[in-house]
Amino acid sequence: MASEFPSTVISKGPSWNGLESLEFLIVFGDSYSAVGYDHHSIPTREQPLGVEFPGTTFTDEGLPNWVGHLVTNYSLGSRLLVYDYAVCGARVYDVENQIQAVFKAHIAEKPAWAPWAAKNALFVTWVGINDSAWCSDHTDNMAKLFSAQQTLYDHGARNFLFINVPPIDRAPGDIPPRGRAPHFVSWNAELKKAAAAFAAAHVDATVMIYSSWDTFTALLDDPVAHGFLPRDVRKAGAAIWLDFLHPTSRVHDFIARDVSTFLSTCPARSASEEAK
Repeated sequence: MASEFPSTVISKGPSWNGLESLEFLIVFGDSYSAVGYDHHSIPTREQPLGVEFPGTTFTDEGLPNWVGHLVTNYSLGSRLLVYDYAVCGARVYDVENQIQAVFKAHIAEKPAWAPWAAKNALFVTWVGINDSAWCSDHTDNMAKLFSAQQTLYDHGARNFLFINVPPIDRAPGDIPPRGRAPHFVSWNAELKKAAAAFAAAHVDATVMIYSSWDTFTALLDDPVAHGFLPRDVRKAGAAIWLDFLHPTSRVHDFIARDVSTFLSTCPARSASEEAK
């Protein structure tokens, strides 16, 4: 059965040279991505998150989330330096602040200790879980979210990865499946449209969507094939869900694996693509 929200390369610009060329990962979002980064710290090759690995994550204590897994296990040998501005509970207006206030004051001007450039940096935004808990009309959210992306573009960002929301109605939380599921579906549909519009308006940008929806759906539909037990699917404090909402580090590992696989299947633009 075809995916409703597949991972998609919407556009590929000249600054995208593939996953192996990346040196900087700049992340915005909520608790699924947060590592407790201290903005006064400088990521190094020895401490790529800018904090002691795996940082303060909202998964198993002392274990990494997808960001940590990606850096250590799935970056094709490249030691990414990560500037992770995600915070717990974030909604779109928080991501606006992460970009408009924190990023702009921190590394937007490419200081000597953060020499990111269009061709070696990937800007990742994963938000929407908390927004979707409140409404199903995300028109205003998308306008605000992509206005903030414009700020990144204006400061030199050219490679953008958006992560859609998983089917949170399948989490153990008190979320009626028939009541809230349309909220998450609507978010993903609106994100796809907004990202396509952003790509059309910025022809030199690479714009991609990674489908956490598909990763979670595959895992929850067939837990045994992923090394889990059937009872883990809707049980908090078990192998899939750490609590009512947050996945375990084992699940984050699948996310990192799939992000890496997706990015690895998007090579640099070919000569024929450049000629178009």
